[in-house]
Amino acid sequence: GSTHITIQRNVIHDVASGVYARGAMHPIVIDRNLVYNIRGPDPRGQAVQFNGVSAGTSASRITCNVSDTAGGTWSNVEDHISMYDSPGLPSDRTVIAYNRLRGGSPTSDFGSGIMIGDGQTGGHVWAHHNTVVNVANAGMGIAGGRNVTLEANRVYLDGRAARSRVGIVVQNYESNECVDHRLVGNRVWAVDVIGSSGTPNHAHFSSGCSGVSDIDNTLGDPTLSAAIFDETPAACQ
Repeated sequence: GSTHITIQRNVIHDVASGVYARGAMHPIVIDRNLVYNIRGPDPRGQAVQFNGVSAGTSASRITCNVSDTAGGTWSNVEDHISMYDSPGLPSDRTVIAYNRLRGGSPTSDFGSGIMIGDGQTGGHVWAHHNTVVNVANAGMGIAGGRNVTLEANRVYLDGRAARSRVGIVVQNYESNECVDHRLVGNRVWAVDVIGSSGTPNHAHFSSGCSGVSDIDNTLGDPTLSAAIFDETPAACQ
């Protein structure tokens, strides 16, 4: 039942997970934190995870955070940012924006940069202008729920720094519904080293979801590189 929590401008390291909000209510603000040396193991292993966060008075925001495994002692990251069973408010969606996420477990076939909508309920999230580089499995994912927008994100998975599978995935894994999602203006380059030995796999849209809009996305953008991680968004300066 905790609410109106702000976690801002911290360095968080050598922990099972960075920020774990369980059974709380919106708004929760997680802004401009640096997270590294995530130890895990699964089911922990997130820079930020909401678990059963719902209701409340205004939108939660996860903005301008950096989660990085490069040069660290530990790289047991599962999802860098996870919204598990944590729907935003229909009238004021959760915002995940301007985060920079890099690296993943070298042994796990799971995890992602950002995963939204998994669990029995989820959705009502706007994830925009995030940068995801060489995470494990999926760059970004919608795993169910309602009314998620992925907009103007950049995902680059070259398969060399982590076990990558797909750039963006939209698939109903266990949710009660998977409807009305929008992918707008995202740029993706990804190869599948888990299942296809380096074959490009920029996006996967499952038939288990309906009403998915694919608008002006560049799936297979050869101009992307791992260097995009080093670009600090103007909104975070």
